[in-house]
Amino acid sequence: PLHSNCSGKHSGFLTTAVHKGERTRGYIDYEHPVQRRVTDALSEMCRIDARRAPWGIDGCGIPTIALPLRAIARGMARMADTTGLPPERVEAARQIREAMAAEPLMVDGTGGFATEVMKAVGRDVLVKPGAEGIFCAILPKRGLGVALKIDDGAGRASEVAMASVLERLGINMSGLEHYLRPVVRNVAGREVGMIRGVIS
Repeated sequence: PLHSNCSGKHSGFLTTAVHKGERTRGYIDYEHPVQRRVTDALSEMCRIDARRAPWGIDGCGIPTIALPLRAIARGMARMADTTGLPPERVEAARQIREAMAAEPLMVDGTGGFATEVMKAVGRDVLVKPGAEGIFCAILPKRGLGVALKIDDGAGRASEVAMASVLERLGINMSGLEHYLRPVVRNVAGREVGMIRGVIS
């Protein structure tokens, strides 16, 4: 559906199919050439054989590859530092970084954590939420990638965790403190606590 937060990537999938003269019907199937290219790109960027990884179907209908967090973080780091990648991947990574930095609203919507962080910090950090408590970040100037997952899939915990990681990495979080320690209120609106990241 057009209102889905996944509509952008589906538009991209269909665009590549049309560009390459492939059938558009079934573009979300695991064996469709579009999804094969996605899997191959994941393999190259994350340095893992994604074709051998377990997979399931995402809520938006596409195959979702189960990757270790370390591999996802490696993929994010390779988006930041493209050394050793073929020219077409270098250019693709550059375009993605530039697009995220130029239009953070298109990454996470109005008032979204990723949108607000990128608006405040600029091109130093590119942040992307995922489903079920996944959050990733690219730190282009440092050549770093970050990937985290909240076990119970809670989005609010993933935002606090990512804000805490960015702060520990020395990113200036001025004006974003409410993401580091969001207030918890009861049904009467009374402040009863806060959520905060801790190192254990």
